[in-house]
Amino acid sequence: MLFRAIHVVLRASRALGRRVGARFATRLHRAALGGLGSGAVIQAGVSLTPPGNVHVGCGCYLWRGVHASSEVSGGVLKIGDRVQINRDVHLDFTGDLRIGDDVMISEGAVLYTHDHGLDPRAQPAHFAKSVGAGAWVGMRAVILPQCQSIGAHAVIGAGAIVTRDVPAGAIVAGNPARIIGQRDAAAVAA
Repeated sequence: MLFRAIHVVLRASRALGRRVGARFATRLHRAALGGLGSGAVIQAGVSLTPPGNVHVGCGCYLWRGVHASSEVSGGVLKIGDRVQINRDVHLDFTGDLRIGDDVMISEGAVLYTHDHGLDPRAQPAHFAKSVGAGAWVGMRAVILPQCQSIGAHAVIGAGAIVTRDVPAGAIVAGNPARIIGQRDAAAVAA
């Protein structure tokens, strides 16, 4: 009984610590970002570089371990409203990245907007990328720079390697990712 009580107290204190840390981190980011919408929460341990080029919409949630960066000073990241970006996601916005409203990006996903070709020291080639409203990027999916558009309500399967554009409402999976299905109209309308 004593161990159970200790366990409950420890869980409650960790939860309180996470909430306090998230509030503090959100306030710090609010001061540095190009824009942060009302109700957005950014947990401690989120890295957004350069912060002035990042715009986050209303009601968004960025979990700890999210890393968004640009190799050039001009890259812009625009995140729509009610977007959830889970742990350990890497967003490259060297070539500009726009994420629509209600998008879900699962743990460990990687989105690239630039490519160095076969020479890692070469100047990056920039590819602007957009993720349509209501899209869902599965866990550990890799979206390569050549994929410049993920359509609205598309689903990217867990572990998929996406090398080309994904149409609206398509379900893609595999390496390289290919269309394996289509979302039904009711899911897309919701």
